[in-house]
Amino acid sequence: MDKIEAGEQLLLLEYVPNKSLFDRMHTHRGQSFGILTWSNRMSIALDVARALDYLHSQADPPIIHRDVKSSNILLIDNDHAKLADFGLCKLGHNDSNNNSPTPPLTPSGVKGSFGYIDTSYLKTGRVSPKSDVYSFGVLLLELITGLKSTQGSITLPEWTEDSRTKSAADVGVLVGMLDPKLNGNANIQQLRVLIDVANIALLENSEGRPDMSQIVHRILTCMEPYQLQLELPV
Repeated sequence: MDKIEAGEQLLLLEYVPNKSLFDRMHTHRGQSFGILTWSNRMSIALDVARALDYLHSQADPPIIHRDVKSSNILLIDNDHAKLADFGLCKLGHNDSNNNSPTPPLTPSGVKGSFGYIDTSYLKTGRVSPKSDVYSFGVLLLELITGLKSTQGSITLPEWTEDSRTKSAADVGVLVGMLDPKLNGNANIQQLRVLIDVANIALLENSEGRPDMSQIVHRILTCMEPYQLQLELPV
């Protein structure tokens, strides 16, 4: 840039060289950067959870992102991610009950991306921080399975519903949900926690979903050392 005229306003953004999470998970060019390991995926999940926790509980007023998806997660490196694209964000309630939904919107006012959008928000037109929690649950399934958020006309939560239900009691089903590109290299305790978090984040009743602060705590706790490594059944 040769010169800046007086009074000219510029928006400078950090260059993030390692592509989006979507690219790294689902495109040949992105995967040429290397397959994201289980440890990478845990770190990325934690960074996104912390970003959403900040928006919901520390920003003033609170911010509802409304478009949490893998293409809006930019990777600084394999272990660190940034949440991007606030074009659809909405301000929440600046009070002690900031999980209260906004007034209902008309159908044309409901915004988001198919596969990630909160089913409760779709039905009622009311958006809240718990809508981002739902989208984060879809993102967790994407990190676990390596699948896109939609399988044809079926969403990933619908596609995995039976496996998620059975995985709590059947380690074979649990292992079967894991992205084949990981070759079974995952931590079984962490895998169980992420599936459990995804399940409660995807609850139809948004009031039953956890806050992002609770999700951050769950992920941090299971990332402590000395967890059991996953052993594939023979």
